[in-house]
Amino acid sequence: MANKKVYTKGKRNPNAYIPKGNTKRFITVSIILLVIIFTFTLEYLDKKNGGAWQNAYKNTGIIENYPDVPNSELSVYFLDVEQSDCSILMNNGKVLMIDTGTPDQITKIREALQSLGISKIDYLIITHPHDDHMGGAVDVLENYEVSNIIMPKLSKVNMVTTRAYENLLNTIKKKQVHAIAAEPNFTFDLGNAKCTVLAPLSQDENLNNMSVITKIVFGSTSFLFQGDAEKKVESAVLSSGADVSADVIKVGHHGSKTSSSKQYIKAVSPKVAVISCAVQNSYGHPHKVTLDTLKNAGADTYITYQYNALCVKSDGKKITVLNDSEVIKSYE
Repeated sequence: MANKKVYTKGKRNPNAYIPKGNTKRFITVSIILLVIIFTFTLEYLDKKNGGAWQNAYKNTGIIENYPDVPNSELSVYFLDVEQSDCSILMNNGKVLMIDTGTPDQITKIREALQSLGISKIDYLIITHPHDDHMGGAVDVLENYEVSNIIMPKLSKVNMVTTRAYENLLNTIKKKQVHAIAAEPNFTFDLGNAKCTVLAPLSQDENLNNMSVITKIVFGSTSFLFQGDAEKKVESAVLSSGADVSADVIKVGHHGSKTSSSKQYIKAVSPKVAVISCAVQNSYGHPHKVTLDTLKNAGADTYITYQYNALCVKSDGKKITVLNDSEVIKSYE
């Protein structure tokens, strides 16, 4: 006697019957068809809405979503380059880049420059020769017109002999970029903004303490970039009598407790503090003691990994913090 076929009721139509042995195949084919239909539907809607769906879910840190700041204002873009540093400043068609991130972040930096329409960099500051600050420098020099590069002048006690640093020096020479040794009180103009080097003040075996500290003044507003300068340098800068007061501080050493002493932050008296670091990084940056110091000084702290497109702009009187063209907060 032949085996009797067993049938099970289908879920969609109670009157339909599906052979039990084909149930798995039926479900698999149905899922595939649903995925195909869903995908084509999304693509159709995305094209109909000018790519709005894709843009809404894009979180690459690329500056294509950054605000279009008027040319007359100073715009400062703090790139999310994970556990490294890269900032781009613009005013009146002039461009200053401070540090170039690690080599693995160069694609993001290139896309940022392209999105901002930048092909020429008037000044490139490499705060110090550590990979997380100079790693993308050779690529930038090879692919963009760089007029001037500012770097700390090293001595025998701290001369770097790594291949990356040698490649950088050779590229500067090959591209015939005007090299400037960072020295206190050296000034240059970025459009209508005035930039002044405050440090390094002396040679130090610790390359963090060779960091170029730069103050940018635009109208009655000011920005301070610290590189990885530690407390020892902060104290020396204060002793030199330099005016470190600033509305915005790019916090030293990714928010490490080795930088940002209470005395120094009090002297800066910032309204805005920006920290560049990767989420859940192995260094524990930013350290709680640094965050507490900034908070107690009255500063609002913004960490790059928390924002897709962080920009701080100044009209010469007011500071405005934006992310993806949305105003977060303004400071008079």
